[in-house]
Order: sequence, then structure tokens, then C-alpha cells
Amino acid sequence: MFFVLSKVTSFLLKPITWIVLLLVLSLLPRFVTKRRKFVIAALAIFYLTGHSVLMNELCLLWEPQPYSDSSDRQVLTQFPNSNVCVILGGYSGFDHDRNRVGLSEACERLVYPLQNILNHKIDTVILSGGSASVISKKYYESTHIKQLLGNYGVNPNRIFIDAKSRNTFENAVETKKILDSLKISAPVILVTSAFHMRRSVACYQKAGVNFIPYPVHYLGNATRDYNLEAWLLPSTHAMQTFQTLFREVVGLISYKMTGKI
Repeated sequence: MFFVLSKVTSFLLKPITWIVLLLVLSLLPRFVTKRRKFVIAALAIFYLTGHSVLMNELCLLWEPQPYSDSSDRQVLTQFPNSNVCVILGGYSGFDHDRNRVGLSEACERLVYPLQNILNHKIDTVILSGGSASVISKKYYESTHIKQLLGNYGVNPNRIFIDAKSRNTFENAVETKKILDSLKISAPVILVTSAFHMRRSVACYQKAGVNFIPYPVHYLGNATRDYNLEAWLLPSTHAMQTFQTLFREVVGLISYKMTGKI
């Protein structure tokens, strides 16, 4: 029920939904006296959620620092000393017409560990994530990514999949079961997008998993190389960033309220 509710109401967390709703209300005769306020509110939401500088600064506040076991904070590809890696899903889909897996911009979750997987610095890989769709159950991410890694020559016996979980809470629970079955108690590398790491850390701690967080796929630009356009003009990319961050904050709050973390 929690999973279905989270998916059905996700559209309410989109700024474009708020903007359209306010503009529709402004056109209704019963709200003619409040029309100006509704339009101003819609424009304010559009400008603020689409402000590139503001959204970038929010990302920098929310996202954790990249992992490094040295004083050099620029070492972004250096992995922790562990031969077990847990990769959270949400970075791929399946093109049924072309019969192939497609990777999204969050594919750093897979790309960053890949070299260490191929050179056996990571011996055991746990792919966490089943179908995140409420209606269609055609694509089970971890199953297809296991096949994709097999195409790169990765021994399937090194890959363990969790095709049951549909959200971060279930990711942690199912991963714990896999680790227990493998009798692994040493720290494992937990890889997910930086914006998603706070909720992931809370869930995996709750599940009792011993892990080292390794955030990738940063939304925030730490160089802060803002131009005049970024300061003055709203962008749809910034609005999408706000939507992602806001969904994570709401998700974290809802997990706390429901006792999942």
C-alpha cells in the first residue's frame, strides 16, 4: 500500500503540477478576486524552482561529500577497501521495441563500480532493485543488469540479485537477507546517487547492514561556475533538480513517520 501510494501521489510533488493548478484556479469565475494572487504565486514557483543557482546551492547542502580515504578530496573514483559492492537500482529501463537495456543519467551507479568489478577488486556484486512500476511488471532491473554485466564477461556466480524490492526500504531489507545468506558481515560498499544517499544510509542502518557509503551521480556543481543566465533565467533542468530533491526530502520524512528508518 505504501509503495502504491507513493507512486500515485508522486505527481503532487512536481512544481509543474502546482503551477498548472494555480493557473487553472485563476481562470475559474469563483476565484476572480484572487486571480492576481494565483498568477503571481505560479510565476514565483516557476522562477524559484527553476533558478539554477538556488537549486545548485540546495544540492550542495543536501548531497554528501564524495568518498575518499585520503586527504585529496578530488579522488572521486577511489573505492573503499571492500570486495563486496551493493548497487542500488533506478538507473535503467528496457526498450522493448529495440530489445535492449537503456541507461539513464543515474547510470554512474553502475559505471563507477564497473572497473573494479571487471578487475576483481570487487568480487561480489549485489544488484538491488526489481520493478518500480505500479502497473507494468515487464522489467526487473537487477535481472537485466546481471545479464548486461555477463556481456562484459563478469561471472554470473559473482552477481547476486534482489528482484523483489521496489523502494529503498525494501532494498535494504532484501540486501540484508542476501548478505546473511552469504555469511558476509564485513563492511560492503553501498553505491547510489548522492541525492539519494541520506535515505539509503538511514534504511541500511535500520536493516543492520554494515556498509561504507559511496555516493555518485552528483546533481550539485561544486565549482559554482555560475553565468549571467544561471542567475537571471529559470530553467527546466533546475526545476527537475528541485523535484528530485523535494521528493527525497518528502521520502525521508515519510519513512521516519512510518517507522521505516
